[in-house]
Amino acid sequence: MRALRWLGVLLVCYSLVPLVNATVPAVAHLAGQRLTVSHDGSDSYECLSELGAPPLAGLYGGCDAYARPEGGELRQVTLRGPSEQTFLRPKARATAWGWGRQAYLWEGTPTTLLGVAGLLLFLLGVSLLIRGFRRTPEVLKSPA
Repeated sequence: MRALRWLGVLLVCYSLVPLVNATVPAVAHLAGQRLTVSHDGSDSYECLSELGAPPLAGLYGGCDAYARPEGGELRQVTLRGPSEQTFLRPKARATAWGWGRQAYLWEGTPTTLLGVAGLLLFLLGVSLLIRGFRRTPEVLKSPA
């Protein structure tokens, strides 16, 4: 019975990785501004390294970029997303969504599937965790 509880804890903790990698860009896509990003104005193009092997076993890194909202002024942002290391060559442009100083790439269907997989893992982990707590090892007897 303890093994099921530990498996539930591991699944809940692990499911947070794909949920973060899919949910944050999805929320930015739905609620954030549409941005055109590039790195034309910067002399340095430094990227923070990824942590682990995203999207299923780590978190994405980030790159400095410049973003221009529709009808807005150019501003510096940190760009995060699945293909940040290869998509933005000098003078290239890409569409991202975000708010403040954060911009996220939206990959569409793969991101949605990743979020659904993370949610299923989370629910499975919670069910295994709760299942272990609901059962009592001995039958309770009434005092009468």
